[in-house]
Amino acid sequence: MKVRPDQLDQQLAKGLAPIYIVSGDETLLCQEAADSVRKAAKDQGIEERLRFVADAQLDWQDVINESQALSLFSSRRLFDIQIDKLGEKHSKALAQLGQSLSDDNVILLSFPKVDARTQKAKWFSQLESHGVFVQIWPIDANKLLNWVQQRAKKFSLTVSRDAAALICERGEGNLLAISQELEKLVLSHGESAQIDLETVANSVTDSSRYSIYDLSDRLLTGKIKEALHCLHQLVAEGVEPTILLWLLNREVQTLVDLYNASRTSDFRSACRSLKIWDKRIPLYERAYARHNSTTLPYMQNYLALLDQTIKGLEGPSLDIGLRNMVLMFCGQKPAMTELDLPH
Repeated sequence: MKVRPDQLDQQLAKGLAPIYIVSGDETLLCQEAADSVRKAAKDQGIEERLRFVADAQLDWQDVINESQALSLFSSRRLFDIQIDKLGEKHSKALAQLGQSLSDDNVILLSFPKVDARTQKAKWFSQLESHGVFVQIWPIDANKLLNWVQQRAKKFSLTVSRDAAALICERGEGNLLAISQELEKLVLSHGESAQIDLETVANSVTDSSRYSIYDLSDRLLTGKIKEALHCLHQLVAEGVEPTILLWLLNREVQTLVDLYNASRTSDFRSACRSLKIWDKRIPLYERAYARHNSTTLPYMQNYLALLDQTIKGLEGPSLDIGLRNMVLMFCGQKPAMTELDLPH
């Protein structure tokens, strides 16, 4: 039986199923769903919890043997099994585990997101038919504001929409960080506090965590504000300028190669000739549309100046130069750069 996360508590109140599958990539929501199962198990008299992490060292036969053995301490037990990456070894063991379910045990399985093909597999269908499948989806960007405000109510806070928007911005893509910031607001301002934009601006730390590939996505889509924010975070976290320059140079060079290849073939064929993944072709298509035979060489020349700066030679300030490159790549050329000055 499949249930939404917001239906789980209602289902648990009716009694425990033999097996629960919690699946998804949103750490906070998966953790809370699993916690709800653990709490319900304890509330309904299950005091013995056996925890297993399905890594390379786990012997599944030990888990299966234990599930078939009688407990020395209580009549019912909770088998709490975490699997970080599903593989054939795990699926075979779970198929065997599903054949030995009993009223003496409750099994909680925590998975990463499972795709449609896995859900149709015989072993998975068998497990789901005997229990509850809680599929966790990320919060849509257009629903995140409401989620923050609803979450705040659980902490007895009232958060204005502007304040919620700033919390979302500073904790982008990290629900756990957002939740922790709300907890900090409770500690600093007390329950029933009214949280406005100024309060958040003064107290919430920026919890975004990025990789250089996040910057690549924002550059290709032309999201100037997000790209600049990402650049600022990467610099603040100590990412070396040489790495940032490498990324910028790679993306500019890819556009140059696409420009040249597109002279003799269509755009998608050009992308495939450069071994660009199909799912990333739309990103490069958006970036390609913003540039031409004038902007691409200009960016290459500016990158050369930044390379001089990094090597200790005369060139633009790195802070300003990297920011200028982000603006140019996103399609907004600064009023003037060092390239425009008379020599």
